[in-house]
Amino acid sequence: MKDRIKVIFRLLLLLQYSFIQAQNWAPVPGQIMTKWANDVTPENVWKEYPRPQLVRRDWLNLNGLWDFEITELDTNKIAINYARKILVPFCVESALSGIKETITGKQQMRYRRFFSIPSHWNQKHLILHFEAVDYETKVWVDGKYVGIHKGGYDHFQFDIAGFLNKDEKHEIKLVVWDPTNEGSQPIGKQALPAIRNRTKYTATSGIWQTVWLEPTNEVAIESIKIIPNIDNGTISLQTNMMGATQGAAIKIQAFDHGKEVANIMTSVGDLITLQLNQPKLWSPSTPFLYDLKLSLIKDGKVLDEVSSYFGMRKISMGRDQEGYMRILLNNEIIYQLGPLDQGYWPDGILTPASDQALRYDIAYLKKIGANMDRMHMKVQPERWYYHCDQLGILVWQDMVSPTKFIDTKSNLNPSDFELEHNITVDQLYNHPSIIQWVLFNESWGQYDTERLTAALKEKDPTRLVINASGWHDKKVGDIRDFHDYTIHPAIALVNKNDDRAMVLGETGGIDLLIPGHLWTTDLKGGTKIKTDWNIDFKKGIVKSADELIEKYKILFDDLFQLKKYGLNALVYTQISDVEDEISGWMTYDRKVSKLPEATFAALHEQFFKPTLTGKYILPLSMNEPQQWNYSFTIPYNDWIKNVTSANFKLGTAPFGIDNKNTPKVNTPWNSNILFLNKEFTLTTLPSKLSLVACNTGMTDVYINGEYVMQFNNFLKNDPEVKISETLLTDKAMKLLKVGVNQISLKFNFPTVGTPVYYYDFGIKEY
Repeated sequence: MKDRIKVIFRLLLLLQYSFIQAQNWAPVPGQIMTKWANDVTPENVWKEYPRPQLVRRDWLNLNGLWDFEITELDTNKIAINYARKILVPFCVESALSGIKETITGKQQMRYRRFFSIPSHWNQKHLILHFEAVDYETKVWVDGKYVGIHKGGYDHFQFDIAGFLNKDEKHEIKLVVWDPTNEGSQPIGKQALPAIRNRTKYTATSGIWQTVWLEPTNEVAIESIKIIPNIDNGTISLQTNMMGATQGAAIKIQAFDHGKEVANIMTSVGDLITLQLNQPKLWSPSTPFLYDLKLSLIKDGKVLDEVSSYFGMRKISMGRDQEGYMRILLNNEIIYQLGPLDQGYWPDGILTPASDQALRYDIAYLKKIGANMDRMHMKVQPERWYYHCDQLGILVWQDMVSPTKFIDTKSNLNPSDFELEHNITVDQLYNHPSIIQWVLFNESWGQYDTERLTAALKEKDPTRLVINASGWHDKKVGDIRDFHDYTIHPAIALVNKNDDRAMVLGETGGIDLLIPGHLWTTDLKGGTKIKTDWNIDFKKGIVKSADELIEKYKILFDDLFQLKKYGLNALVYTQISDVEDEISGWMTYDRKVSKLPEATFAALHEQFFKPTLTGKYILPLSMNEPQQWNYSFTIPYNDWIKNVTSANFKLGTAPFGIDNKNTPKVNTPWNSNILFLNKEFTLTTLPSKLSLVACNTGMTDVYINGEYVMQFNNFLKNDPEVKISETLLTDKAMKLLKVGVNQISLKFNFPTVGTPVYYYDFGIKEY
């Protein structure tokens, strides 16, 4: 009876303590929040098991309110008041932390919390896990220094059993330092306010993922590496152990919905292979996962037991019937469509309000017909990859970009970037959803690309590697990645013998402002968002859902056509608005989908359909040389409608300069402007007509004297010849007539990039 009274008394004290703690915390108001923020409390914050691929029954979640203080860097002050509270696992800069303040490299963050452990844990190892803390973390337990960790995106742990005192109550203290862009560590898109802009966002400092405790025996399973092989129907596992395992064996069982389908017991340390009978393959359409159970056994006693899961899938490449290199999933061509995903949230910055919010984004992608997600310069909480595995979303995982301080002579002294991206590969290796690593984004901190690409391929030969997504391609790795934000995107005019597959790693980015769901507004409710970045490329900011649909159709018609020229995948910018970027499928607070989900799905469905061949009525001259009226200077004012002037010459396309980057040129041309004019004949009016342009630069197109469109191929220092194909709009089709028609082209280079003098043009009917 007395014991029951003690238990009840302790529960009452705990409830009173929790109530007092809750009174000391509230989200910081001032900007938009997601709907999940309303449900966050110190008692329920992020209670899910954080490591789905290595699960033990016993664990203790340490999320919730921690004592907190910000002090000067390297202060010798011993007595810290801890006058404030912070809600873990939200970063200091976030509204949900209850702090929402900027941290600089001249400051440090101090955390403290108390905990107690069950009595049956007393004779065990006690592992203190941090899923992510940005950036440098020093840990003390019960007043004793435990260790230090550097790295803002990887999980780390300490065995603290030997540091505990004999009291029932124990204390954890942290001192965290984060210089953000003032340091040399990988930071992705984080930026301090002084350099924050449209493409750089609020920094994340301190704890930003789950903190937890886990007891283990003296001998235990530390990690597993899972290697599926669909071609021979096997799954291989490499296990790492803690403690002395002499005489121990490991039993591994695979299950299909609770039914055992394979098992093996063998010595510890061996590479273990299980044979599966008619294995079920994992794919976006059928994301089947097997369950795993691993038992460490010695003298008939189970020393440790963990559960996991795996998917049977294979990612590779092969040529299609036309000779283009294609990305293969499970030995079949798979076209991919998904968003650029910054992984940012208005209320938690890098940390969503809850696991439900985390899963929502992935479920949204499935609803709108996407099958892929490019996780952009961020490593997500591991539960995000778990949801991708479960729901069936292919993942391109970016490495978190380094800063400008990278030492390019790092062969003998690996940079923080190299150390952290290798840890990223190890920690995420088992997720079947991840099919591709992106080493560098554009030129953000890019260095030693060839060496690092080769090292990454050697470390993980089971996945594809992009050496650089956009811009400074070094012609290594598996994928050639372009960024093109024009309304008529282009990809390289490639030789079909190219060993790499082509993708558009960034495209789209059509801006639509949704009032009431903006990160930054002026006092009148208007936006301060700059849109000139889009206007430069003839997209602009659309003003309605109808206008978004109109431009979206044009964009995706063109993207569909590019599949015929080797395009394998497209990454649309982006899944949601992010701070002052308003190009998302959703608003930043995830409360509004800018088009109905079913509408997006219908628009996206077109991309996955088989392409139409079409028939050239005006062939590309690289295939069948065509003569054009041409001039290197403006011929006369009405040249668009009249080609009789002697100012025009007759020449055979392609026009340009012969070099290694271009196909054969027939008419020399090396100026920044070119005027072309040609007649073509239609015996009947086609249902569809498309224009094919091979060039880099901008082309104004006129049909029968009327302006139709502009090709505006994005250069950004890329010397390759690009190819675009666009279907004429219904309005432009009305300009055509049976009989002789005239097409006029005005081409010029923009100021961005390096000119490649090459031009070819064709017309196809469908």
